[in-house]
Amino acid sequence: MKQPVGGLICPLATPIDEDERLIPEHLCRLLDYVLPYMDGIFPLGSSGQFALIGDEVADAVVDVTVQHVAGRLPVYVGVSGSCTSSVIRNLRRARPEGVDYVVVCTSYYYPFRHPQAMEDHFRRVADLSPKPVVLYNIPQNTGIPIPLESAAVLAEHPNIVGIKDSAGDMLLFQELLALRSPKFAVMQGREQLAAASLWLGADGIVSALPNIAPQILRQLVDALQAGDREQALALQRRITRLACIFDQTYWLSALMAAIHELGLGCGRAGAPLPTPSPEQRLFIRSRMHEAGLLEG
Repeated sequence: MKQPVGGLICPLATPIDEDERLIPEHLCRLLDYVLPYMDGIFPLGSSGQFALIGDEVADAVVDVTVQHVAGRLPVYVGVSGSCTSSVIRNLRRARPEGVDYVVVCTSYYYPFRHPQAMEDHFRRVADLSPKPVVLYNIPQNTGIPIPLESAAVLAEHPNIVGIKDSAGDMLLFQELLALRSPKFAVMQGREQLAAASLWLGADGIVSALPNIAPQILRQLVDALQAGDREQALALQRRITRLACIFDQTYWLSALMAAIHELGLGCGRAGAPLPTPSPEQRLFIRSRMHEAGLLEG
């Protein structure tokens, strides 16, 4: 039986070499690091550099992930693209075996404001998708938000089963929570808002931080499930302080640098994203030491 949408989900980073090809052994090493703490794995999200890597690399990411996870956890595959036709082509990554859900953001580059057109985009994808669809609201990247009214309409589609909201707007998120149902899950994409969101009834957390600190996020989820408010607050402060590494250069570059510090990858983000300076790397290491992620 398919597990329901939700829980602690890692939007998996994509380790690439200097020629921007996938490094399969690094991806497997990262999977081994996060899998014991997760309720789901999400390749080809924003942390997975989906908008930077080529189709061949993206296809390989799904193949390696599905093979390595081997049915132990639900796999959510990102199929987003800049236009509806590209998303529909990307649905080929929804493998019959090993992929449980697909995740789709709005189109991007042309930041239009036309809810009907955006709703039609998601409907066409959901109508054709062989797997249930999770919506992905990240307007700071796409330039196009999913309005609350559109989310409510799309939640009624039989093949749309949830939404990941990474907008960072807690007022909007509380409105989205009102759309929750046994069929439609609402998940938070910002680790700084994890505890508050779960207290308010969110179905899950899908943030970049589990790539480097899966055990801390797991402890937070478990503390909240146990009703240990004091422990959850202490863990949230720890998580929020660690998440400051994402303010060093571009957040994805900082994430890849942090993964490198753990010995889990070569630390490259795709071009043209910047490389952290020596001072920024020092800050990243210091926060990771403080969080207990690095020895010495």
